[in-house]
Amino acid sequence: MNIFTKWLDKGWRKKKPNKPEEQNNKENQQGQKDQAIYERKFQNLKLTRNLQDNITNIKNAMNNNFDIKTKEFKLRGQEIYAGIVYIQSIVNEDTILQHIVNPLMIESSLIIDKDEPILFKTIIESMVTAEYVKIVESLAEIILAIMSGDTLLCIQGYDKGFIISTRKYVGRQVGEPVLEPSVQGSQEGFTETIRDNIGLIRRRLRDPNLVFNVHKLGRRTKLEVVVIYIKDIVDQNVVDEVNRRISSLDIDGVHNAAQLGLHITDSPNSIFPLFQLTERPDRTVRGLLEGRVAILIEGGGRALLVPVTLPLQVQSVDDYYENWIVGSILRISRYLGLFVSSFLPALYIAVTSHHPGMLPTILVLTIAGSRAGMPFPGIFEAIIMEVTIAMLQEASIRLPRVVGQTVSIVGGLVIGQAAVQAGIVGPIMVIITALTAIGSFTIPDYSLSLATRAIRIPFMILAATLGIFGVSMGMLLLLIYIADLKSFGVRYIRPLSPYRSSDLRQTFISSNESSMTKRPVFLNPGDKQRQSTTKRGGGDAK
Repeated sequence: MNIFTKWLDKGWRKKKPNKPEEQNNKENQQGQKDQAIYERKFQNLKLTRNLQDNITNIKNAMNNNFDIKTKEFKLRGQEIYAGIVYIQSIVNEDTILQHIVNPLMIESSLIIDKDEPILFKTIIESMVTAEYVKIVESLAEIILAIMSGDTLLCIQGYDKGFIISTRKYVGRQVGEPVLEPSVQGSQEGFTETIRDNIGLIRRRLRDPNLVFNVHKLGRRTKLEVVVIYIKDIVDQNVVDEVNRRISSLDIDGVHNAAQLGLHITDSPNSIFPLFQLTERPDRTVRGLLEGRVAILIEGGGRALLVPVTLPLQVQSVDDYYENWIVGSILRISRYLGLFVSSFLPALYIAVTSHHPGMLPTILVLTIAGSRAGMPFPGIFEAIIMEVTIAMLQEASIRLPRVVGQTVSIVGGLVIGQAAVQAGIVGPIMVIITALTAIGSFTIPDYSLSLATRAIRIPFMILAATLGIFGVSMGMLLLLIYIADLKSFGVRYIRPLSPYRSSDLRQTFISSNESSMTKRPVFLNPGDKQRQSTTKRGGGDAK
């Protein structure tokens, strides 16, 4: 084998022409180099004392696009000329008019000293009334601010300017969560505007230890990414690792939380999601109170929670809004749905194909009668139905909401009935497929539901070839695989392994809220006490 590899290295591999992938890598490297040169070009440039030159340089740096607007004017009663530069499509022009132009051109009657420190102090404190004003001189900083929706104010004869907050926040209003509906919980969901999302969190968590770390992500997009945590609860090592991974990303741009999660996850090729996406502010706040880290990105309608474990992905917010008995029943039903969604078709194929003696005689005869005259073995029936259900689910997602649900329900019934009448699949296989689909619908985490779909067919193949033994071996290998996964240093199957009895009681059974006095130990929280241990209620009535 070594000789063969050596021969390949010396001979055939040398003569092999460049692959398209290698060419693409070279082009990508060249593009990154050009972008770095472009950024360095403006990094060292600063404003000049000539107003016209400053405006021209900024417009040229942004390729003189049509929505870049400028306005030059003279301060009222002064021989001082000024100009503003902004991008019309992303600013609030009413803010520019009311808080910049009117105070400087019309309303102000101050006699301004032309000495730079006094002039700049007067403009900031007595003239411009916007919520945020910053003195700048770097051209790179100015360009980034203008592209973010701020406005530049520069003055003739001075080599410094003002960045003034004039951003326009356009997006959908706060509405109900689409993917995570709740019966008892809040009906508010995140939007695509990061400022609104931060407000939804702050309204529910009024803690001075709540920290927001802001990153600019993407060489070209430069979107805001906010890392959120409670300082005295969270494990600081997790925060440092999250910040390190985000800061180390060298990429053109990331557009939503799911894409960001794939870039910073421990195992990018993992079938199971090692981060949790949520569009619910109440779920995000609960995660923060447990000692987890939340990540928001501008333009993304969901938050990313880390670390995450498999039991956390099976939990729902409704578990904590119901009595602990009802919540436990709901949670156990989801674990049952997770098992059914993953293994029911494989177990059916294994038992009917290799171990019919495990079933009651009447049931065996019923299954045999339903399969009489079927042209395909059970494995092909299962694959046909699995592919059909997957296509129906995708169709219901891609189609408009008005007709999507109709396609998934009516389409499944019609196709299933037609397949049975045509003799392609048996009626019991249709029932098994329906139960599998229902089991997947009980899983709160959509990414985890997709993971069960990914492992379903491999298990069906093992069942068809090796029977129960194959399914058992597959489960063992899957358990080993899951046990090896980590999410920011936390084992994916915690608290099952490593075993922690104090956390285990919250895994399968929903404890009473009054008994949840400690935070999860596996998250290594700084403040481990969730609530007082003093017993409440239960006093005798007088």
